[in-house]
Amino acid sequence: MERRNEILHAIQAKPGITFRELARELGIGIGDLQYHLRRLEKEGRIFSRKVGKRRYLFPRGFEEEAQRLLIAISTETRRRILLLLLEGQRNQKDVAEKLNLSQPTVSYHMGELVKLGIVRARKDGKSVIYSLSYDPEVIARVIRDYRPGLWEKLADNLIDLLAGMGEEE
Repeated sequence: MERRNEILHAIQAKPGITFRELARELGIGIGDLQYHLRRLEKEGRIFSRKVGKRRYLFPRGFEEEAQRLLIAISTETRRRILLLLLEGQRNQKDVAEKLNLSQPTVSYHMGELVKLGIVRARKDGKSVIYSLSYDPEVIARVIRDYRPGLWEKLADNLIDLLAGMGEEE
C-alpha cells in the first residue's frame, strides 16, 4: 500500500507522466509498477491515456484540456513545433527548415498534434498550413501549473529560434 501511495503521489505531482518515466523516477520494476497502476485504475484514483506507443498517467478528474497539452509537450520536438507555431501559422516545409528537421519527422509530429486537437491543418494548394488551435495563454498556464521546469527549456528554445531567424536576414 505504501508503494501504491508513492506512485499515486508521483502521478499527482507530475500529471501526464509516461509509464516508463514513472518507472525510472521511482526505480520500480515494470511488472511491479504495472500491478500497482492496475490497482489504482480499478480504484478510480488514476487513469491512463495511450497515444502512439506511450502511456500517459493522470490523477482522477484531471482536466481534459490540460491532458492533451501535457501529452503534446512531452517530447522536445513537439515543444519546439508548438513554440514556432506560437508565432503564427506555418507550412510543413517552413517548420522543417526552421527547426532543422526532416519533413517526414515534421509530418509525424504534426499528425500527432492534430490528433490531439492542439494544431489545426488546412490544405492550401499542394501544401498544408498548420496553426495552433489553443489559446497561447492556455498553453502557458498548463506549463506554469504542471511543468514549471519547462519554462527555462522553452526560454532557451525561444532564444535559439530567434537567434536562428536573425542569421537568415
